[in-house]
Amino acid sequence: MFKVKARIQRLVDRAVKKAINESSIRSDEHLAEKIARKIHARVQTKVGSNAGEDFYPSSRAKRPIGHVYDEFSRGTNPFSMIQTCGIADVTDPIEKIVSLYNKYGIVKIRRLYSEEQSQELARNCESFSGLTTLDFNKVVKGEKKWAKGGAPVLNDDRFWPYAADKNLMKVLHGILGEKCFEFGSAVAVHYSARGLHRDYRPLVEDAKSDYSFIKPKKRIVRVLHYCAPGGGAFGYIPFSHDQQKFAEATKRVGVKHDTAWFDEHRETVRQARVTKDFFAADNIERHISWAYADPGDVMVTNSAMLHCGEYLTGPRAFFVSSYAEANSDTVKRAAAPIKSDIGVKYHKFMLNCGFQGSQEVLDFVKERDAKAMDVDCH
Repeated sequence: MFKVKARIQRLVDRAVKKAINESSIRSDEHLAEKIARKIHARVQTKVGSNAGEDFYPSSRAKRPIGHVYDEFSRGTNPFSMIQTCGIADVTDPIEKIVSLYNKYGIVKIRRLYSEEQSQELARNCESFSGLTTLDFNKVVKGEKKWAKGGAPVLNDDRFWPYAADKNLMKVLHGILGEKCFEFGSAVAVHYSARGLHRDYRPLVEDAKSDYSFIKPKKRIVRVLHYCAPGGGAFGYIPFSHDQQKFAEATKRVGVKHDTAWFDEHRETVRQARVTKDFFAADNIERHISWAYADPGDVMVTNSAMLHCGEYLTGPRAFFVSSYAEANSDTVKRAAAPIKSDIGVKYHKFMLNCGFQGSQEVLDFVKERDAKAMDVDCH
């Protein structure tokens, strides 16, 4: 393996040397432009307010792997100057993990699940979605869908032990209180949400809501586990779940943009696919921070935080479960998809495991179904 890597590096270095020797221009700027032409990334000039500014149509898609083209990268991430993510081990005190979450809105907990548990979860994700590792290319080509609709925990009891993990529950009790419950789950195989977005947008983007990122009073906790052998990476805009914290952080690192600018990323990427001009998308993406997880690790995040997935380069699978305090905003939303006995059994299971908020969900469903039956009888 080391010999192969060394040989590849020698080939890269030889190509770099050849490119440099062929150039008779000593200026770094002119040399960069000449190499850019060699890799078919023609330099263009912005118009309007950015007139006179040279840029490359894509600083990502056409850049060969190797250190010589680093000047064509997206640029330095200002958020790299400060810590933006908590990192803890499952053996750490719960108080430490909760403190990290409260400070950053995201904490990675290492080794929450064992290797065997993680492998089993990956198999469950494949079984639930109907996809295997070998289906990756078909999903990328659009020949197969990346997921199956419906919350996995409300349809398949194999996911219950993961949503009710005891160590995870202790952390959630520390963040949300004992009256919390599992609010929503999902499985995805061979999929990555590329555009920056928030989960539960009707709650977290409503300025009048207690969950609003403008002035948050409550939070929905999102737990993400990459269970495929390759693990995964979680991209996020630091502190975007709390406007005040975001303002303090951006002032420290010199970022002039507000959260609305980052929220334009999805539309910017859509336009880039048509225009082939990646300048605006790259400028936003260089601010994205990344948290990497191995199978068994989990990302505990705030659903109001702007986040995205990595570029999909190979098979992967993940399981997501969200948690919230039981109240009028959350119980009704959580009860809506419960249409069968297995959903009721799930919340009874979670209640027995210590998620006391499930009792309010069960009470709501019982009252709702009783009213529906009464209407049918009349």
